[in-house]
Amino acid sequence: MWCTFRRFAGRREYQRLVDLGGGEGYFAALFGRARYKVVVDAVAPALAVAKSRGLAVVQGDVRRTPLVNGGCDLMFLSDVLEHVPPSDVGVVLQEAARVMKAGGALLVNTSCYGLYLRRWLRRAPGGRRLDLDDVKDGHLSRLTRLELEAAIKAAGLKIKKRLYLKHLFQPLTALPVRALVGGDGETAKEKTLADGLGRALNAVRIFVAGWDALFFGWIPGGAVIYKLEK
Repeated sequence: MWCTFRRFAGRREYQRLVDLGGGEGYFAALFGRARYKVVVDAVAPALAVAKSRGLAVVQGDVRRTPLVNGGCDLMFLSDVLEHVPPSDVGVVLQEAARVMKAGGALLVNTSCYGLYLRRWLRRAPGGRRLDLDDVKDGHLSRLTRLELEAAIKAAGLKIKKRLYLKHLFQPLTALPVRALVGGDGETAKEKTLADGLGRALNAVRIFVAGWDALFFGWIPGGAVIYKLEK
């Protein structure tokens, strides 16, 4: 996903990057083509980690930030929109649009309701759109493509690129590594074997994600990455 973010951003040099809801600032720290980087988040301990990475930090609500109008030319919204109620998704996008300069870019990674195996294999009780992994991760919303794009348009943003990732085969690679190893996972041999299996499964996940993106990246569902412009 980070590779897609970097590719969507292009080779342009940015003056000011704002990582909205950026937590510990992992993505902002990785992005080298910005002179000044700011992480906005409500959680103080996460901001302390971001600050230790050399990033400027602002504690605040992503729906109502203290940032000035048109203050940045690149913004990240990674794994944020699914953590706010559906009624607030548009509010966050409008706040992002307010802070962006004209011609600025907003890179969004969030969950989209559509075609993906977890929708059926790990359905949450009550027939809601959220699956069991959504519930475990504290997700509050999973909008359809049309709902997401209506909120994007209402915020005055334009869709430049869009890609769906890991929406079909991801559950097939979610194997319980420790259970495969057997035992309690405490001996040196068990840990070595578990680490090896973990690396192998991560390689499979990366391959599957690339396969999904190549052949099914246009089918709505699962994780979606947008490049939006103002």
